[in-house]
Amino acid sequence: MIIGVSGLILGFVAGFFYTKGLNESGAGVSASGAKAAGPSAAGDSGGQQAMMATVKETIEKAKNNPNDFNAQLEAAKIYNQVGRIPETIEYLKKAYDLNKVEAGKQGITPYIGQYYSDQKNYDDAEKWYLRSLETNPEDQEVQIELAATFIEREPPQAEKAIQYLQVALKSKPKDGHALSHLAQAYLLKKDVRNAEDTVARLKEAEPANKMISKLQSEVEALKAGRPVTIPKE
Repeated sequence: MIIGVSGLILGFVAGFFYTKGLNESGAGVSASGAKAAGPSAAGDSGGQQAMMATVKETIEKAKNNPNDFNAQLEAAKIYNQVGRIPETIEYLKKAYDLNKVEAGKQGITPYIGQYYSDQKNYDDAEKWYLRSLETNPEDQEVQIELAATFIEREPPQAEKAIQYLQVALKSKPKDGHALSHLAQAYLLKKDVRNAEDTVARLKEAEPANKMISKLQSEVEALKAGRPVTIPKE
């Protein structure tokens, strides 16, 4: 039975949905989204020593109990708090190997997928997003992020992106995130009509969306036969 991990994984899921580029700056991000605690956060040297003792104990417990799902998650949490994201991912993978279904339910799989996407490792990102969809096939955000990996690749795979975005939009036809990516995909295909129609849908759904003007400019460029640059979020 999985006990006491919901808050931890909620933090990982929040990181997946709202934290982009978690490995680009090298800055530590905790499960709550705060900067990793340093000596000042401990209050004094005694507090720092106590914190380091807790870190060591948690990591040792995970190493000594490789079949303990909770122990692997706690180690991942500790590494996440001090900004060591590769180690975080290592322990999340160990947790996944111990209980794939529970890992998917808890949000581990999309978090790992987002990590690889931030690394521009889109093949591995795809693998982890698909694993997430095995457990949660209706997860719209994962469908959108999976689609985005096909837009970002070299060369892009617009048709696959469109496939997943259309599925996501069935449940939420006015989702601005999905619509902006869909417009990008149609621009990649040089499909003027569908690109223009999708931008119009985006404008109706989210009039203040910052992508609208950029996408409109590229649609006009496509119509005029000029080179098109796919705008980024």
